[in-house]
Amino acid sequence: AGDGRPLDVINVRGGSEPTRSPVLLVHGAGVRASVFRAPVRQNIVDALIEHGYDVWLENWRASIDFEPNPWTLDQAALFDHPQAVKKVVEETGHERIKAIIHCQGSTSFTMSAIAGLVPQVDTIVSNAVSLHPMVPRWSAFKLRYARVPLKALTDYLNPQWGIQAPTLPAKFITGLVNLSHHECHNRVCKLVSFTYGSGFPALWRHENLNAETHEWLKHEFAHVPMSFFDQMSRCVAAGHL
Repeated sequence: AGDGRPLDVINVRGGSEPTRSPVLLVHGAGVRASVFRAPVRQNIVDALIEHGYDVWLENWRASIDFEPNPWTLDQAALFDHPQAVKKVVEETGHERIKAIIHCQGSTSFTMSAIAGLVPQVDTIVSNAVSLHPMVPRWSAFKLRYARVPLKALTDYLNPQWGIQAPTLPAKFITGLVNLSHHECHNRVCKLVSFTYGSGFPALWRHENLNAETHEWLKHEFAHVPMSFFDQMSRCVAAGHL
């Protein structure tokens, strides 16, 4: 990254050379680049490769492949995404690339774009959220009222507590989630819903997930800092990033 933090980009190739431009996929908060490679018949990476694109996956500072850190969207916008784009341009020799950006990878990458920090990107597909975060009332309530007491207990929320809760606060939060979420028996899935949204579950419909994907997601969600929720609370209150 531009501030010296070690990050990475991953090039995924198919059985033949790409015939179309590079495309950079940017993950969201508390996950990692492999979130785009769910165990389904054809995931988005497979589809892009099949259509001839040169696929690159960015692990920015929110990635769970790295040590927990109190990141902000501004840091990612300034230091992570411009360097990732620059690296793809250098490695491929293409002056122009495309980007598919998701969740908080979308918010932060959009910040990079409107600040003119990624001029090499000529097409951006933004998913889930962008410059104007709008959340359900329950999510807004949690950001406003639950965030502060949670910060007193922990610097991070971590759906991996559904597998092992190492501290007393982690055990308390996990117990609370288990008491209030009965939509499935996957504790990581339930903690994801508690952490990120409103609903039972919050981020997907179980009928749209095969059993393998529901099990796979146990290992694709982990630590997210309370610093992110502080920033998102201000953004939601303002109506924009």
